[in-house]
Amino acid sequence: MITYYLTLAYRRLLATKGMSIALMLGLGLGVGASMTMITVVYTMSWDPLPGRSGHLFHPVLDILPSSYPVRAGRDPRVAVTWLDARALLKQGPGYQQAALASGRLLVDSQTGVPVPFFARGQYATTSVFDMFGIDLVAGRAWTSAEEGNRARVVVLSRSLAARVGFNRSRIGDSIRLGGHSFTVIGIADKWEPRPRFHTDLQQDAFSVSEDFFVPLALAVDLDLNVASSIFSWSDAVASNSLEDSRSSWLQFWVQLGDDAEKADYVRFLENYLHAQVRVGRLERFVPPRLPSLREYLTERRIVPDDVKLQLALSIAFLGVSLLNMSALIFARFVGMSHEISIRRALGARRIDIIAQLLSETAIIGLFGGIIGLLVAWLGVALVRSQPEDYASLIRLGPGLILPIFMLALVSSLLAALLPAMRATSGRVAMQIKVAE
Repeated sequence: MITYYLTLAYRRLLATKGMSIALMLGLGLGVGASMTMITVVYTMSWDPLPGRSGHLFHPVLDILPSSYPVRAGRDPRVAVTWLDARALLKQGPGYQQAALASGRLLVDSQTGVPVPFFARGQYATTSVFDMFGIDLVAGRAWTSAEEGNRARVVVLSRSLAARVGFNRSRIGDSIRLGGHSFTVIGIADKWEPRPRFHTDLQQDAFSVSEDFFVPLALAVDLDLNVASSIFSWSDAVASNSLEDSRSSWLQFWVQLGDDAEKADYVRFLENYLHAQVRVGRLERFVPPRLPSLREYLTERRIVPDDVKLQLALSIAFLGVSLLNMSALIFARFVGMSHEISIRRALGARRIDIIAQLLSETAIIGLFGGIIGLLVAWLGVALVRSQPEDYASLIRLGPGLILPIFMLALVSSLLAALLPAMRATSGRVAMQIKVAE
């Protein structure tokens, strides 16, 4: 029976080529545009650390003076001060914690580096390797003792190590970064979370990779260049702005297992802030917040408003396409009213006729899916050509081919269902009888 329905549908489509092509093109354009923007939004909002993000939380402390005017996009509360980071790391209730900030250092001219160049990396506490799943292909990370003793050590990324001629056999040799000599103790495997949740999301949220990892305390002591935003609410000039208790610049993360641990850590943060109020450092107590990694990314509006608007417009375009398609299909089915009435008079069930009519739209949906796939491929190519930092990440992977066809098929069937039901209703048959 299905083969018979498809044969009838094929003949009908050939008999009305113009309308059939118009329906396929309209559906394909709507599906393709929608899937392009869905792909963009999905890429920008995917989980940067699958399997780990559910246990990572970002403490938000409000230590600002009550008179400080917080401006949109320039909120110091997205970072913490060096003073607070040290206190939390030292006084924390036994959970893994990490503090880090982006840095940009000049790789000085030396053996293997004939021409100096800039490298970007992280100043971090040693716990970031375990918390964020940064694997080492050679050597090791620095220890807490080395961090406390301000040992001048560095872990290079695999790409930077290859560029400057370091390999497993050269672990222990020195490299000059930013005018200082560091001992290379490890080489990290490729680690590129997208979006880059661990750094300043106002800068390079989707581009740039980490070339090196330097102990945070050492970076503060050496006053190394910080590439992420530094927020200050003081007019005083400090000898080392990184140590200023009125300058926030560090990202801080804690790894927690369940709701009980989260509640315990929130109590710890509350007690810490109360203590800072008592000693006179803070003007007032503001309850701390502890958003998860995904909640933090949502709060930071990692998907720009213009992308969201484009997604809404593309979905609206698909909706308009389906409405137009539904009207054309209804006109198409009404044109078959005489044939439908005869088949009903000969004993054909209404459900059988509806199934045969929907088989036509299923074929339209499949061909619309092919067109939608081509439109989506072209749309993704256009997005990748844009000068946005996320553009190079957008890809139309094999996993999106089936959803495109399913969207086209389901959309076509939904657009045709009501016209098919109305075309086969007794009311339409009565109108035809009266017309005759």
